[in-house]
Amino acid sequence: MYKDDNSKMKWRVTPNFSIDIDIKDIAILENIKDTFGVGKVRKNSSSTAVFRVDNIQELQVIVDHFYKYMGAKFSDFLLFKQCYDLIKQKQHLTQEVLKKIVALKCNLNKGLTDGLMEVFPNIVPVARPPYNFNGIPDPLWISGFVSGDSTFCVSIEKSNNKIGHRVRLIFGACLHIRDKALLIGIANYFNILEVSKQSDVDFNNNILFGKYLYDSKKRENTLLQIKNYSDIVNKIIPFFNQYPILGVKA
Repeated sequence: MYKDDNSKMKWRVTPNFSIDIDIKDIAILENIKDTFGVGKVRKNSSSTAVFRVDNIQELQVIVDHFYKYMGAKFSDFLLFKQCYDLIKQKQHLTQEVLKKIVALKCNLNKGLTDGLMEVFPNIVPVARPPYNFNGIPDPLWISGFVSGDSTFCVSIEKSNNKIGHRVRLIFGACLHIRDKALLIGIANYFNILEVSKQSDVDFNNNILFGKYLYDSKKRENTLLQIKNYSDIVNKIIPFFNQYPILGVKA
């Protein structure tokens, strides 16, 4: 949505769908484009590539697909779909519906820009539709999620052992706190959650939920970190050997 002095409404509304990833994984975006049969892939910068669909007819393919297959972003998708339907029917060319789209956009992804909030100061945001996580539908779902939203790292920490340090393998993922159910689902899938009846609080005032999951109220996110060596060796590594990750995270 951007200012357009040449239009009757003085604003132009343009729905689009995009995926931005590391330039090394541009081949994955080409595969996605070929699967959908719509959109374009291009280099976004020296380090990133983007798959983008902004044609109103081609977006119908994207809407139809994600109406069937959608996870934690389903609430964003439903807001997007309402905007798309209004634009497709050309209802956005009236001031009343333009304000409705702004109200929908308030809770979509990052919300309104400072410029839009200044122009539309009295907009009442449309509430995010509820999303109920219904569990992991398929092991490949985890591989797909991890390919985009996860980390594998090696932590070297001080220790009282002979060499003064210890090495720890860590697999983790961090999401907005509203998507905590998804991370709990992954933890339950690997059978490693072990939630206590009463949650603990650490020195950073993060709420701990068992061995590997905690909420950060300050950052409004939930972090899943699997660090137990036995779980890494016996569950995480065998799983991703069987269901490989695509792209640079492999």
